[in-house]
Amino acid sequence: MIIKTVEFVKSAVKPSQYPEYDFPEIAFAGRSNVGKSSLINALMNRKDMVKTSAKPGCTQLINFF
Repeated sequence: MIIKTVEFVKSAVKPSQYPEYDFPEIAFAGRSNVGKSSLINALMNRKDMVKTSAKPGCTQLINFF
């Protein structure tokens, strides 16, 4: 799969808020401050797609792109 564009869709707290998709989904999970956001930015070749933070535990929602 070659990803040519990416855009933020929405953030959600519970499954009823998740967007509907017909495309394959890829999930990144891990402990705080392991580089999940930095990995997404690197894969998209962008420095500002996903906000990164030096403070652990800042993301409290599931973000959909």
